[in-house]
Amino acid sequence: MSFASQQRNSYRVEISGWDKSENFFVERTLLEWGADQQHVVSLRSLLKDSSVIFVRLIQEMLENAAFPIAYQATPVSERDERGYTRVKLEQMRPKHAEPLESAVEEAHDVRFHVA
Repeated sequence: MSFASQQRNSYRVEISGWDKSENFFVERTLLEWGADQQHVVSLRSLLKDSSVIFVRLIQEMLENAAFPIAYQATPVSERDERGYTRVKLEQMRPKHAEPLESAVEEAHDVRFHVA
């Protein structure tokens, strides 16, 4: 991969969450966006498998405009000689809540018993 194509597919990001020891961390790193839509970062913090972390794009002009996005993180390598671990990210999707009408119907079906 050439330097130019690597720059096009890498984005400066800020990552935050809880590490393997359950300590909160914040790191700045590069997010590598692969051709297969796979997201990979290198982190100094050690993570548990399937940790939830938050990734925020760092934009020079609009630093406060980017909102963090939740990802599930899976370490894919051991620490390298520089102390970094490569981590694969999968964006988390919100679960859809059930419609309000069915929740109200279920509430009316609840029976209370007095002892």
